[in-house]
Order: sequence, then structure tokens, then C-alpha cells
Amino acid sequence: MPEGQVTPHPYYPRNLSLPGYRPNRVPLTELLGLFFGLVAIALISTWILAGRFNKRGADRVVICWFVVCGFIHSVLEGYFAANHETIIGGGSYLAEMWKEYGRGDSRYLTSDSFTVCMETITAVLDGPLCFAAAIAHLTGSRHRYPLQLIVSLCQLYGDTLYMCIEWKEDFVHGEYGHPLTFWFYFVFLNLFWIFVPLILIIQAYVALSASPSGDLHKTKKKK
Repeated sequence: MPEGQVTPHPYYPRNLSLPGYRPNRVPLTELLGLFFGLVAIALISTWILAGRFNKRGADRVVICWFVVCGFIHSVLEGYFAANHETIIGGGSYLAEMWKEYGRGDSRYLTSDSFTVCMETITAVLDGPLCFAAAIAHLTGSRHRYPLQLIVSLCQLYGDTLYMCIEWKEDFVHGEYGHPLTFWFYFVFLNLFWIFVPLILIIQAYVALSASPSGDLHKTKKKK
């Protein structure tokens, strides 16, 4: 290939240089089916397990959320954090998942400094915290709301920065307005980590705020 010529690829901006780029060989339907299939298995398994611990309603949903988040943060984002420099030429399922997601945000294919740092922190910190929060809720531990508050704040802060930086850069790393790569990959999927953590932050705050007054009330009654 002549010097200075960009290797043909489907990513944005169109003049982005991606040396070593290897097109995906796994069909899109298979990649999406595998990802959402694994998420479904994690959800169903956790839902059944939570039921055996006599968890009902909202508690069961919260436990499922943290387990799925822990899986995504630790496995998918952990893979990116460890292999971000070679994903563009990778042929594994996880590499091809990231190359597919990169159609909506090519920062994942260029070892973008913020993205690498953010995803590394998410994998190393948020992933284990999610599993810890799920276990705490499952066992009724008194640490469940502090853990829920901490991990939800981390998720909200990271995802807000991630989306706002792309907004400030005029969405140049993907095809703006594309129904799949922009609205589904970039907007819809990421909004889960905006709205759900917000709800869980409020829930944890209310629960933690009520605890001291409740304990004080019980102490006064004993006297």
C-alpha cells in the first residue's frame, strides 16, 4: 500500500489510520447473539439463585443488575483494558465484539488515553465491587447500601464523562445518527449506566439516611 494511504475500514473519522486492521469474520448476528445470550444466562441464573435466598421484587432485580454489571466490567471491559493495543487485528470473539462496537465509537480501536484509563478502572474497581454488592444484597449484609452507593457513583461518573467527552468532540468517532451504531450501541446501551445508577444512588441514600434515625429511635424506646 502506498505510503500515507489509509487502510480501508468502516470506522470514523473516515481518515482514521488503523495499521494492522483485520475485518471481522464472525457475522454480526452471531456476535450480538453471543453477547446477549451470555447476559441472559447471567440474568436467569442470578434470578433463580436470588429466589432461593427468598429475595423478591426490587431486591432480586438489583442483585441481577450487579451480577450482569460485574460480568461485563470484568470480562468484556477487562479484555479491552488488557488488549486495547491489539484488538484492531484480533480474531477472537471478544476482539471482534469490540471491533463491532468500535463502529459506534472508534476510540476503542486507537488506545485513546481516556478510554483506556476509564475502562481499566472500571474493570479493576467496578467489576469486583459489583460482585461484592450483589453478594451483600443476597446475604442481607449491612454493607449492601454503602457498596451500592460507591459502585453506582463510579458507574455514573465514568459513563457521564465517557458520553460527554464524545459530545464535546461532536461525535466524530462514529456515524452520527446511525440507527444501530449510534442510537443503539452508543446511546441506548450506555444510558443503562446513567439511569440505573441514578436510581440506585437515590435508593442507597434514602436507606442510609434513614438508618441513624431509626437506630436512635430504638435506643430511646429501650431507655
